[in-house]
Amino acid sequence: MTKSLKYIFRIIITILFLGTVYFVSKWNKIDIDKNIGKSREVNNLNSKVFDPAFIMYDPAKIRTDLEIFERKGDTVSFNLNITKSLRSDHIYFLNFNSGDGFTGVNLKVSKFGHFFYTSSEYYTDSKSMLDFLESERYTVKKQKLTLDKSQYKKGDSIFGKIELQIKFNPTDSITNSKGYFRSIIE
Repeated sequence: MTKSLKYIFRIIITILFLGTVYFVSKWNKIDIDKNIGKSREVNNLNSKVFDPAFIMYDPAKIRTDLEIFERKGDTVSFNLNITKSLRSDHIYFLNFNSGDGFTGVNLKVSKFGHFFYTSSEYYTDSKSMLDFLESERYTVKKQKLTLDKSQYKKGDSIFGKIELQIKFNPTDSITNSKGYFRSIIE
């Protein structure tokens, strides 16, 4: 009986250790800048327009100027939606989406307390039988998130800046992306 308890205890300790290593290696600390909401870059979002290829978005609701590749003047192709977890007051999801209705990319930022993690997902309606063999098109290599405060409630305004180093896997090219954003916690 005691040998099996020792064995179970070791397994639990190993799982906790591996979970801690994963958290420290993937999750980064959020920077706080209380004046980012008043910055010129956030105010410049008012003059941005959506790329005509993305006509499904209302141009009055531009929330971010994030672009993965080259920025084309004042045109924007990403939209932003921020939601609060129903189960916890400390978990938020920032979803940056760019798509034309057929293909696109989602950048999902998961915020937990003072830490965050960014993941990417490419989607398409052109499916094949061997899609499961393909690796993800985009990989986030480095990430930095700056927010105007650390905690929010539903209905609060949120302002921030995200900086990403993204690897485009088909060509192994790496691009640096950054964008400012503003929204309301839904």
